[in-house]
Amino acid sequence: MEASNQGRPVKYRAATAVLSFLRLPWLLRRTSVMVTLVLLWALLARPARAAPFDLTSDDWEGCAEFVHLARAELGAERVVVATHLDLHELSPDDGLVILFPAQALPADDLSKFMRAGGRVVLLDDFGRGDALLKHFGIERIASPASPVEKLRHNPQFAIAEPASTHPVVTDITRVVTNHPTGLAHPSLSPVLAIRADRAGQGNGDVAIAVAGLVGQGRLLAVGDPSIVMNSMLRYAGNKSFARGVIHYAVDQDTWGKRGGKLFVLSGAFDQKGAFGAEEGTFKAIVTTLGEALETARRDGASNAVAYASAIALGLVLAAWVVLRAGRLHKPVVPRFVRPTPAALQGGVAGHAAVIAAPQTKRVLAVLELRSALEEHLTTRLGLTQIPRSEELIAHVRRAQLLDVEGLHMLQKLLLRMSKLETTMENSGRLLQRVHDSEVVSIAKTIEQLARRIERATDRAEESA
Repeated sequence: MEASNQGRPVKYRAATAVLSFLRLPWLLRRTSVMVTLVLLWALLARPARAAPFDLTSDDWEGCAEFVHLARAELGAERVVVATHLDLHELSPDDGLVILFPAQALPADDLSKFMRAGGRVVLLDDFGRGDALLKHFGIERIASPASPVEKLRHNPQFAIAEPASTHPVVTDITRVVTNHPTGLAHPSLSPVLAIRADRAGQGNGDVAIAVAGLVGQGRLLAVGDPSIVMNSMLRYAGNKSFARGVIHYAVDQDTWGKRGGKLFVLSGAFDQKGAFGAEEGTFKAIVTTLGEALETARRDGASNAVAYASAIALGLVLAAWVVLRAGRLHKPVVPRFVRPTPAALQGGVAGHAAVIAAPQTKRVLAVLELRSALEEHLTTRLGLTQIPRSEELIAHVRRAQLLDVEGLHMLQKLLLRMSKLETTMENSGRLLQRVHDSEVVSIAKTIEQLARRIERATDRAEESA
């Protein structure tokens, strides 16, 4: 039995491990060595290169030098390298420098920020700064195809020159660009421009930086963020331009002293809040919801949101199923076996059901009773048609169908029913409400008159 290595010196255990490895088959040893090398390479490999215009990167296309320059000029406490833009926290004394944004900028809120006194410097050539540019009517155009001056005879490295006495370019004679885009606006002041070679295929001088007042604040748009990246700041003109941009964003203004902070943002920074809106207000809530929807549209929903949405949808579906499954439904009788309502039937029964329906005006019942009374009296008197009320009463008196009291009851009843009919004909609606009790009273009166007529008729026959 082989002795254990436990308690042996480290050197002995290492030698034993090497001998054991050498006793392994050749293919297995080779595979083990390759796996070990791959693991070491994965552990020791350098991380991927930072994104362009990364504010913390020292690569040739990073912008860490620009941040160092800003802190040297203004002081570290006044320069904020931000990964998100909270518009609610901005004050009119602050300044924004935005490099190559990867998402649309909130043009309305930035406009309010500038109108209140803030300043915005946008350095963007092919990023998502279009929304802010279009908000102020700035158009992107192509740079000259044949610039007068260029670096290394490459028109993409055109040399830009000051186009005005703007403070950003006071101490500058030349600025080296890198694949710039031109900016055009009919009234904004040009700051930097690339002169075109008239003899070449150029399209005239093109401004690559324009500036203008926005309320109490200011906007500076530059069509080439590469001007301030690490490798380009080695040129004196570019460094002076970067210094001018830094001071321009936070310099004092005619309306008062500005001692705010300089916020520097680049690439895919988060955005939230609304300038000038208090937290919890309707505008702030709407803005927050809009930002959340835009983030979900661009990057997709987070795992927490997806799980929460799935759980909420499952609960709603389960509740719906329980409510629908537990609901008791009354049996529905088929229409072909249902009894026909009296109001839908024809003849006397249907007519009586309509007159007696709860929604029918009771004056119609009174008019029906009058019609029945007049027809009954006309038949008793042997007349061919129903006369007017006065004539009918006169016929009843001559025929002695009713005594004096009965004639008085008949006259009073016909007068009341005539008034109701006249009101209906003149106004189209009933001015006085007829209650069920009055209809019953009229019906009883008619019944009493009918009995009196029967008794008078019987007496007349007995006398004859």
